Amino acid sequence: EVVVTGLGTSIKRANLANAVSTVSSEELVGTTAQSTLDGALYGKLTGVNITSSSGAPGGGFALRLRGISSINGNNQPLYIVDGVYVNNAEIPSGLRFASGANRGNEENSANRIADLDPNDIQNIEVLKGASAAAIYGNRANAGVVIITTKRGRQGKTEITLKQDTGFNTIIKKLGLRPWTASAVESAFGASEVDLYNQAIASGGLIDYEDEIYGETGFITDTGISARGGGENTRFFIGASYRDEEGIIANTGFDRFNLRANIDHNISDTFSFSASSNFVRSGSSRSFTGNENEGGLSYGYTLAFTRPWIDLFPDDTGVYADNPNYSGNPIFVRDQAKNEDTNNRFIQGLKFTTNVLDNGSDAVRFILNAGVDFLANETYVYVPETHQAQRGNQNGFIGVGKNNFTNFNYQGIAVWDTQAMEGDLGLTTQAGVSYLEGQTDLVFNQATQLIPNQTNLSQGSAQSITQTTSIIKEFGYFGQIEGNYKDQLIATVGYRFDKSTLNGDPNKYYGFPKASLAVNLHNFDFWQEGSFLDRFKIRAAYGETGSSAAFGSAFTGLNQVSIGGIGGSSINTLKGDPNVEPETSQEFEIGFDAGIFEDVSIEFSHYSRDVKDLLLSRVLPTSTGFGSETTNLADLQNNGFEVAINVDAFNRENFQWNSNIAFWLNRSEITRLDVPPFPQPGAGFGLGLGTFYIEEGQPVTQLAGNVDGVPTQIGDVEPDFQMSFLNTFTIAKQWDVNFLLHWKEGGENINLSKLLTDLGGTTPDLDTAAGMERAGLGFVAERFIETGAYLRLR
Repeated sequence: EVVVTGLGTSIKRANLANAVSTVSSEELVGTTAQSTLDGALYGKLTGVNITSSSGAPGGGFALRLRGISSINGNNQPLYIVDGVYVNNAEIPSGLRFASGANRGNEENSANRIADLDPNDIQNIEVLKGASAAAIYGNRANAGVVIITTKRGRQGKTEITLKQDTGFNTIIKKLGLRPWTASAVESAFGASEVDLYNQAIASGGLIDYEDEIYGETGFITDTGISARGGGENTRFFIGASYRDEEGIIANTGFDRFNLRANIDHNISDTFSFSASSNFVRSGSSRSFTGNENEGGLSYGYTLAFTRPWIDLFPDDTGVYADNPNYSGNPIFVRDQAKNEDTNNRFIQGLKFTTNVLDNGSDAVRFILNAGVDFLANETYVYVPETHQAQRGNQNGFIGVGKNNFTNFNYQGIAVWDTQAMEGDLGLTTQAGVSYLEGQTDLVFNQATQLIPNQTNLSQGSAQSITQTTSIIKEFGYFGQIEGNYKDQLIATVGYRFDKSTLNGDPNKYYGFPKASLAVNLHNFDFWQEGSFLDRFKIRAAYGETGSSAAFGSAFTGLNQVSIGGIGGSSINTLKGDPNVEPETSQEFEIGFDAGIFEDVSIEFSHYSRDVKDLLLSRVLPTSTGFGSETTNLADLQNNGFEVAINVDAFNRENFQWNSNIAFWLNRSEITRLDVPPFPQPGAGFGLGLGTFYIEEGQPVTQLAGNVDGVPTQIGDVEPDFQMSFLNTFTIAKQWDVNFLLHWKEGGENINLSKLLTDLGGTTPDLDTAAGMERAGLGFVAERFIETGAYLRLR
């Protein structure tokens, strides 16, 4: 197996000095019904923690490689698809403006890696740490995911048809509390008993949880592809369509995908490859997010809605108001909209010319170019008849038009040479890299709507905002790989990057790497015939970076109007002209072993220091500013990973292969130049339990307020994770596989439990409504629960 180790080179896995996780096309789509690529990776990568931010159709998921890489910045890896640096942004819909929620992260948007079709992918290589990803420099602080799509091959044209059919359904509900008249009176008072008795007499209580989450969502995934070619030209062409309904009525996700990959040898010395991908996707996500102010979120309204209240529309189509909360969930399901549409084009080009090949020396030049264009449209509509809208916004429409364009160019020279009579192979590469990202975000919103109108011009109060940015990055790099008789394999490299996001856009930052692998079994002293037929020890060091968010290096201006004359005022967020990138320094050691040619073992231990984390600090009022973002903290991640592959049974008509993996990570804040603070965006106060950034503690700790003192009451970092993937091949024609994924530990905040306790509707505790309200100054450790699971995928 060959693994990418540089921007223009690759190496045999047997000679790798880093632990690089690889997922094949069979592993990617064979054991999961997930609609998106990131969801399909669950449990298949060591050292990776995957979390879902929303259960809505179409995503979103977050991949975290070897722990936390940033507190306020980006924790998502860099994605490269056929040489194209692709956009993985989470694009807000503007839902918070409709609901009045305070936090932008309460919108639970999907990340755009969801646009990729897992069925198009040949393999995925994950460079999890700085020691492996250093050659990618300033964008690789959270790791790199290299995706190679399927390509043509010489031979007869092969046509593949694929049809998957399935369904989504809820696994377990919270359940309806076994109400009695006395229980109603105890929880809500005597005034509610008459309403309860009326409901019982007229047909019984209403299970609103089943009404909202009780749909069966059908899934269809249809695809066709053709691959083949001759000696000089090879092709892969594919098209697919996926339609996925949610478990909530009027929700769903659909994706149309068209791909064409062409490889052509123009001559013996010149070739090119083209990778073209068009995707059109759309989703209707409804209102399942974490907001509590606009009467829209089902999680909040259901927790406070009592089952003897009829919220269904009457014969005239008028929905009843919810007397228990600020919104009617049936009305929201039927009338409100939260939708997005994406049109995306990804184009990659690769030109290779071999200028020298005389047996002992070979020189080639590689030019890569890529563009990723994404046009995103969002639409949020809440009618003026919605309970919380009346007398407030009187209806809301939000329309977003967002364009993202990424360009990347790379020129690379590679020289392969032999020395010491062929015993020593040297591969030297050097090159330059240019990346540019253009963003244009336009959001229009209208309130005070004319009844039954669903376009912006019918709102008497309208506003428009636009955000544009251009980010440019330039770097150059070099790397030398030496291989002595497959016994000693060493690599050294360096990359220099500059970025317009840094305080000094012309300053270069360096990112070194070095590694050594020793194949002991290739030395003369190794005893042949031993049960240990392969044994390699390895060590690697590397550094990567991540620039500040756009605008951190300068002080922005706000629009103002004085006497009808437009102007600008200085923003209270002060820019820091000295802001520098966050950087990671990682050291990794490990070994690889083979036993009886049927068992392979990989063990890796890593220590990763993340320096100069970007945080906000409060400034004295005398400065005229409120705060600034600058480099104020460090953290450390430590962990180890074990991967075992076993060919358990290998006969002509039956093969059984097993992959067993184990991994864990621990983090600690090692420097904090500001007072401890709840992580931005956590909300809800310390009483419920929130991420609390504190020196000497894990960055993932959950803290509660115990007697006025912030105290750790949980940690979202799993104690460990394990996976067990089995593949059975029968008569060379049939594959049967399954994956067991075990996550032990890692606490979560059970917000549903909190809300049903507050609403008095909890099915498992007889608590009066509003009793022991969680919040600042209250102990709420009982809402912190383990997130452990064992899942069959």
